[in-house]
Amino acid sequence: MTATPNNPSLDAAVGLPTDDAPVQSHRAEGAGLKKKALNAGKWTSLSFFFDQGLSFLSNIVLVYLALDKADFGIMVLVAAVNTGLQQFSDVGITPCLIQNKREDEAFYNTAWTMQVIRGVFLWLIACVIAYPMSQIKPDWAPLAWVLPVACFTAVLQGFRSTAFVTVNRRLNIKSIALIKVVASVVRILAMLGIAVVSPSYWALVGGLLAGSLTTCVLSHRILPEIKNRFRFEREAFGTLIRYGRWLFLSTVIGYFAGQIDKLMLGGLISVSALGVFWIGSRFAEIGPMFFKKIGAWVGFPALTDVYRRDPERFKHVLLKMRMALTLPINGVLLLMIATGPLMCYLFYGPSPTPAFIEAGWIIQVLCFNSLAGMTTTSYGHVFMATGRTKFNMLSVLAQLIAMLAATLTGYYLAGETGFLLGIGVSQWLKYVSDAAMAKTCGCWQWKFDAVVLVGCGLLAWAAVWFSNLLAWSFVL
Repeated sequence: MTATPNNPSLDAAVGLPTDDAPVQSHRAEGAGLKKKALNAGKWTSLSFFFDQGLSFLSNIVLVYLALDKADFGIMVLVAAVNTGLQQFSDVGITPCLIQNKREDEAFYNTAWTMQVIRGVFLWLIACVIAYPMSQIKPDWAPLAWVLPVACFTAVLQGFRSTAFVTVNRRLNIKSIALIKVVASVVRILAMLGIAVVSPSYWALVGGLLAGSLTTCVLSHRILPEIKNRFRFEREAFGTLIRYGRWLFLSTVIGYFAGQIDKLMLGGLISVSALGVFWIGSRFAEIGPMFFKKIGAWVGFPALTDVYRRDPERFKHVLLKMRMALTLPINGVLLLMIATGPLMCYLFYGPSPTPAFIEAGWIIQVLCFNSLAGMTTTSYGHVFMATGRTKFNMLSVLAQLIAMLAATLTGYYLAGETGFLLGIGVSQWLKYVSDAAMAKTCGCWQWKFDAVVLVGCGLLAWAAVWFSNLLAWSFVL
């Protein structure tokens, strides 16, 4: 008996291909990807909120252990410099390992060798610039010693196994999440232990080093991948450099776009006031940090996988991902706008440093800014997944321009308060450029964006009104 074209079930029964086979294959692959993405999202969420919960509680304890505003302010400057060094030398090794089809030992070890050399180079630069930076302002003097010690984390991160990336590529996040949980516990215990003996910025530095060392060691001991060793392959090096050339420019510009507010504030106000800003930003960044973590660990690898296998489904998957992430995160941001001032009053009012209460309105400004930022962040993953890394560079350039224009105009009109309010509108101004580039890629989802931006803008103003009512009612 011969199979007939109009009897697909019989064709399948005898092992012949059917017209439905590609569809069924795509469905099976899509279901498998969805399952892996959901599992990866679960472990990413657990590790993130565990880490942030510990950090949140430890910051409150550190304040009650008499760490001063200036101690936190010094760490803001250290973080700004460390982030700058990382981004000024970023050649896109991590996203290239995720996006590229090569999975051989030579490719991974060449990437690891570049990573190690880069980490040592960054630390040496930190040692060189530490003393000159300490002379800029009298209250920046501790940077002469703190900066070289704290930036040694660049060396530790350089020696971290490439398995951290390759496991992420396959969305097998569980082992990475467990490493991060252990590193968080070690970091917090080291921080609190040092603070009990000597409550100063050295407690923050010690915790930073302990957490980075733990992550580095466990990445080589636990993750099931090849053992990294020094190696250089010209072809692999060329692939990494070609992919990362635009990402290098985007991260350099992104540094100024992301850290210019802290550096400018550090020059305009005291280190103590900068410490208050840091406390506010820690609250405000919880939602955006979670979004970016999910995007980097789950969203980008998943979108890349879909784009490689089934480009026709790419926009559909993108919209579903944005709905699943943007709406809940923006809901959290609106909640922070409504309750931020009250939380600062409850947590820091009775502390030895009640001035941290002032961080409440800073939380509101930064969360309002992130409402627009979370709407456009996923477009950055689109640019990388489709290989258009030039657009990532243009996006952060637009962010830098918007940030400078808004903050400097605000400072001219209303001083420090105007500067901070300028931060609060910079991402809203940047949306125009991201939308234009997303349209060029054929991925601009303007209906979704319009609903989210208009709705969140109106709800944000309502949340500010509610926060004033809530704080007034509670205080009375």
